[in-house]
Amino acid sequence: MRWLLLLIAMFAAKVPAQGRPLRVVVDPGHGGESTGALGAYGVYEKTVTLAIASRLGRLLEAESGIVTFYTRRDDVSVSLRDRAELANAVEADVFISIHCNASTSPDPSGVETFYLGKGGVDPEADAVAAVENMGADEATTLAVILSDLRKTGAQAGSAAFAEAVQRHLESALPETQSRHVRQARFAVLRWTTMPAIVVEVGFLTHPEEGLNLLLPHYQERIAMALRDAILEYARSWRW
Repeated sequence: MRWLLLLIAMFAAKVPAQGRPLRVVVDPGHGGESTGALGAYGVYEKTVTLAIASRLGRLLEAESGIVTFYTRRDDVSVSLRDRAELANAVEADVFISIHCNASTSPDPSGVETFYLGKGGVDPEADAVAAVENMGADEATTLAVILSDLRKTGAQAGSAAFAEAVQRHLESALPETQSRHVRQARFAVLRWTTMPAIVVEVGFLTHPEEGLNLLLPHYQERIAMALRDAILEYARSWRW
């Protein structure tokens, strides 16, 4: 048991050093051959996530004390492993992966935010993670164990960040349904070592919400909510 506690201590998430910029990794879901969901109006998820991520990046770059990194800036394929490794390599303080939801039915709508969970508790959340994890290359057993240990120290930050993101989105988008904060085993959340979340900003397959997600002013509202959540996280967890 003692060796396990020592490993957990070694891999616990580092609190950002006071005085240095907050390092944020913005991850627009999918890209290139990974199109993501196809919306009701013929637009793929990869296009919408990149548009929102670009808006978020512009807002973050206008803030002092924040350095922003991107997993992609164009319509290119980036593996889930590479996204996580980029965030780890730059020693990011927070990782936000932006996605859009979809359903075989036009009825579901709403926003939901995920942080890492063990799986098996919320079947619907597990189903969302399974879709987003398609194409993920599984790591060795040892690598998975070490990654899970690293995440132990980041879980509290991930939960708090997820709550902030969900709350700000609900405030910014009062017309949409809240699907709440949930836990699931997304690959990028398993492999990153800092507080990290996946946010599903709406359903592309819902007639009204799917249209809203294509509108620049609606994308800007989402980006502003995400920016505000990141700033709240920075204030609460850095000092």
